[in-house]
Amino acid sequence: MRLKGRTAEATLQVDPAGTAETFQTPEAGLPAVLPISRLIALMESAAARLMSSALRDGESSVAQEMNLTHAASKGVHGAVRAVAAYRGVAGRVHRFTVHAFDESGLIASAEHTRVIVVEQRTEGLARRRAGRRAMQLAV
Repeated sequence: MRLKGRTAEATLQVDPAGTAETFQTPEAGLPAVLPISRLIALMESAAARLMSSALRDGESSVAQEMNLTHAASKGVHGAVRAVAAYRGVAGRVHRFTVHAFDESGLIASAEHTRVIVVEQRTEGLARRRAGRRAMQLAV
């Protein structure tokens, strides 16, 4: 399936009152804004959704790089929407441009790359790093 020219979205509802899960607390001089980790997760989700139709059985995609730029340094309210646009592929590496918006406009943009991985192989590598056998044999 061709991905060029297609887009995908992901959304996050932000509590305007600010909850511990959604906002950084104003402690230690930090403003009550959407944490960058939540913003990155939302942007990754949009790109992964766009890429999902290109994956075969047993394949998955993982983030390789995210170069994010904030366009607005203010509180975020209401729904936050990330829109991913496909930019191309080089081998297993797929490139995306992702923009995040809230009700008042653009809040961040990112260049993002995702890599196709074989799930079984990735799980085996993780098991070896943890000092366990790469394959679990059924008894």
